[in-house]
Amino acid sequence: MVLKKGKIISIISSKNGNGASFVSVNLSICLAAFKKTVLLDTEADFSSIMLNLEIDKAAQKLLGAELDPAVFVSLLPLHSSGLYCATADYREKEVVDVFTEVLRSNFENIVFDAGTPEKHMANIIEASSLVYLVVTPDLISLKAAEKALSKLAEFHINLDKVRIIVNKYHPALGLDEKTIRKILGREIAATIPFEIEASVSVNNGKPIVMSEPNSLISLAIKDLAKLVEGSKEISMEFEVPGETSKYIINEIGIKEKIHLRVVKVLSGMNIDIESFVDLKKREEFKVIVEKTIEELFATEVSEPKCKAAREKLMKEILQEVLGLGPLEDLLSDSDISEIMVNNKDQVYVERKGKLTLSGKKFLSDKQLIACIERIVAPIGRRIDESVPMVDARLLDGSRVHAIIPPLALKGPSLTIRKFSKERLLVDDLIKFGTLSPAAVEFLKLCVLSRKNIVISGGTGSGKTTLLNVISSFIPKDERIITIEDSAELNLPQEHVVTLETRPPNIEGRGAVTIRDLVKNTLRMRPDRIVVGECRGGEALDMLQAMNTGHDGSITTLHSNSPRDTLARLETMVLMSGMELPLKAIREQVSSAVDLIVHQERFKDGTRKITHITEVAGMEGDIITTQDIFVFKQTESSNRDFISGQLLPSGIIPSFTDELLLNEKCLDRRIFAL
Repeated sequence: MVLKKGKIISIISSKNGNGASFVSVNLSICLAAFKKTVLLDTEADFSSIMLNLEIDKAAQKLLGAELDPAVFVSLLPLHSSGLYCATADYREKEVVDVFTEVLRSNFENIVFDAGTPEKHMANIIEASSLVYLVVTPDLISLKAAEKALSKLAEFHINLDKVRIIVNKYHPALGLDEKTIRKILGREIAATIPFEIEASVSVNNGKPIVMSEPNSLISLAIKDLAKLVEGSKEISMEFEVPGETSKYIINEIGIKEKIHLRVVKVLSGMNIDIESFVDLKKREEFKVIVEKTIEELFATEVSEPKCKAAREKLMKEILQEVLGLGPLEDLLSDSDISEIMVNNKDQVYVERKGKLTLSGKKFLSDKQLIACIERIVAPIGRRIDESVPMVDARLLDGSRVHAIIPPLALKGPSLTIRKFSKERLLVDDLIKFGTLSPAAVEFLKLCVLSRKNIVISGGTGSGKTTLLNVISSFIPKDERIITIEDSAELNLPQEHVVTLETRPPNIEGRGAVTIRDLVKNTLRMRPDRIVVGECRGGEALDMLQAMNTGHDGSITTLHSNSPRDTLARLETMVLMSGMELPLKAIREQVSSAVDLIVHQERFKDGTRKITHITEVAGMEGDIITTQDIFVFKQTESSNRDFISGQLLPSGIIPSFTDELLLNEKCLDRRIFAL
């Protein structure tokens, strides 16, 4: 059966980057659930890229010929949603006339992704039943929209059928709908909110109405499709190749419905996200949220009827509205030391040194990003497409790193290094097998004798924990200044000044680096300088401080061994921009650093100090070292359990006499084999 005169819906844009192709693709998929629909792309193949479709250019050239309808349709690429796709060069009038008629004879809906309107498109735009002009809520886009409307008038297009679609809308980031209507002098057919999921879907080649069916963007586009078709409801199911689940866009779950209503109630109260930092206000909001949920259960939501299920649902919604959603239970689990969110569907945890999949999931990328924003906003940091990664901390001091699209291709990613509620003491490290009593005695004497110490190790090896413990040996009558990217150190002394770096503002200015703080610290009369981690040019300033009267300083850095630690220090000094001879750098390092304490995380999840190494000086151009304590692994060790001891090497450090001079309680037997 040959269809007669299919309906053309043209999607045009005021300027590039407004998202006309994004709207065209997702609207077409929704319409394909109603009727036989083809998406018509002009020249750039943006639509086919978003659908992850390969277009046969040779076959496309045949589409302008007079072909049998069945042959014609067979040449068109078919998406898994049931949507057909076609491309053509609209600069040739003959192609326009023939091609358009062939499409209208074979499809009930033709969505024309026109982009910015040009004269050679005038015929097909004029033949359209509906014309949607996609704009974004900013003056540049709206000024371009006025020019686009003028251009359509020049092409003798009936402007009465032009409607506005506002894309990437956010009430706090752009012009409001009333202003947009006033500027353009016409009604808004649809408002599509700004969500980061849009970028993710484009990068993954999965339309958002399929990958995130219950997102606000998907719901807005579904409403637009209902408007186009004059229908009250859309029921859509898609089988996605390679995936077993179905995407359904005909309902919002009970949890999401209640969540949206609660958010609306809180928004009406003008509650600022930073208010959640105040624990007293959090409790007040908790009462309001609980009352709102109970009212919804009483009036609008009949399911679930089970009391236990309702309590569980209320707990989850409270966690999402006032806390960090699925992460709340993980944060309260004392056995978990690290939380790693790879994407919304995959949350790993480190429990007692081993990685396991938690089973927790986020409802959407939007919920995960909201969780990240809740973490970073109270400390004055931001994350968005222009600043897609951030370091931050939770209220309890836990360290946080987040990265979002376009850098994270599979969706937002979040890593939380939990801060221990109980500060670990040296006895705890002995109990865990990280340190031996003899090594503890030696390190304590080194700290009291103001030896400069570098703690090295790989990621997650426990450097910061060890830094906390070693720093606790510093006498209470000394002035300590700590410098960190994200404040984690928890020293027991009273006379402590805590400094933290600052990222650049939205204009790229105002950044304060660790190097800036190290330089500034020298003017603050410190007795001890403790740098959370050296990773760049600040290493030179740290070494200079150690060499100019600020003995007893402690820092950490990433490395694979004590010898590698020295090489890393050399590299970081070179990163400072100072063109120093390699020998001069090595002399600085050898005279500044007294001791390297190297720690490793083993395959069984345990963390142990493997070397306590003295930096003995220079021999020619080489820095010499000698191991004072070395971890000896026993033969009975296996992959599941590493056993061994941190034992003395038999070498007595060259500064032993100095230790005896300052602390007369040194027992030389701790160095004996």
